[in-house]
Amino acid sequence: MLLIILINSKVNATDMIESVTEEDVLTRAELIEVMSKAQNININATAALLYDKTYDKILYAKNIDSKLPNASTTKILTAIVAYENSNMDDIVEVSERAASIGGSTINLRKGNKVLMGDLMKGLLMSSGNDAAIAIAEHVGGSVENFCKMMNKRAKELGATNTNFVTPHGLDKEDHYTTIQDLLIFTKHFMEIPYLLEISNTSTANIKIDNYIRDLRTTNEMLSIYDAVNGIKTGFTGKAGRCLITSIASGERELITMVLGCETKKQRTTETVQLITYGYNNFEEVDLFENMRKKFEIRVKKSLNDKYEVILSGHKKVLIQKGEANAIQYDYDMLYDLVAPLQKGEKIGRIQVHLYDEILTEIPIFIPYEITQKSFIQYFNEIIKNQKMYTEVKS
Repeated sequence: MLLIILINSKVNATDMIESVTEEDVLTRAELIEVMSKAQNININATAALLYDKTYDKILYAKNIDSKLPNASTTKILTAIVAYENSNMDDIVEVSERAASIGGSTINLRKGNKVLMGDLMKGLLMSSGNDAAIAIAEHVGGSVENFCKMMNKRAKELGATNTNFVTPHGLDKEDHYTTIQDLLIFTKHFMEIPYLLEISNTSTANIKIDNYIRDLRTTNEMLSIYDAVNGIKTGFTGKAGRCLITSIASGERELITMVLGCETKKQRTTETVQLITYGYNNFEEVDLFENMRKKFEIRVKKSLNDKYEVILSGHKKVLIQKGEANAIQYDYDMLYDLVAPLQKGEKIGRIQVHLYDEILTEIPIFIPYEITQKSFIQYFNEIIKNQKMYTEVKS
């Protein structure tokens, strides 16, 4: 199987921030068993998504429009807003409010001075709620104003079903989002290399005042697949165990999401199941392999009556394995055209179907300019035809 090759040897690494038991850890034997049964998806999470980022295609979805508590996956948007509105070299002084927050923390104390970049590591790697508060107060002036900035940015990005009232995601009334909106945040987050690199880091050192502190990631997926490149975990009583994962193998990149899992093992297992299903049950097909590539067009009033258009290149689509023979092509060409025609002018299209689904539409353009005959060329042609007529009759 494809993904067994990608498995990191450190399968039994445990979450250093969230409380876990031995039963929460997915063993190698269990992992391989999950992968072997991933032909069909069986997801018990409250909501889940399997998205192929390369092909911009949802491969599996469950309750992705449901408004749900989402725990520390909130920090994805927190990081975006902080990065876009501050300098990573800013020095942040920790307040009493930040130092007294509960849940996952990086043990900040009132009066500590920390670089914004180090707080971002604490936010994204160790899921520090204290880091989230310190960041929010520094960037927004207050937690409440920062949350307004978050909700404004969410709408600007196109997320219309999100309302955040905290920067950390601890359970609070009216704090919610959807998987569809989380996908928007995740895709934007991944376009910021600085943030993506932090979320893809397992261990790091930060400086608090003059002391060095070690950080470890809460993301167990970094210890399972070498190809994982982020992004965020989450856990609260209402939200359950949550996990958003990005993984790149070959030319394809997948994003998986599970919200509302009962245990850490469940979120890990179902994430592995989604990843395996995404890579092992879909294939890339080059449409040019079976597509008609030569077309003859007539162009009136041009130097030549007929022209041959030859298509070249590649156009890949993603389909379920075994369905390539069901792909159909619908050719729609403008065969009778009138000169002059400009280079790049559309002269037809190829619509590609898989059963009732339109996979893609390929436009066909004129590769070069086709000019109109001049008066002299028309006159010479008339003379030539007359001469031919005379020769036949004599």
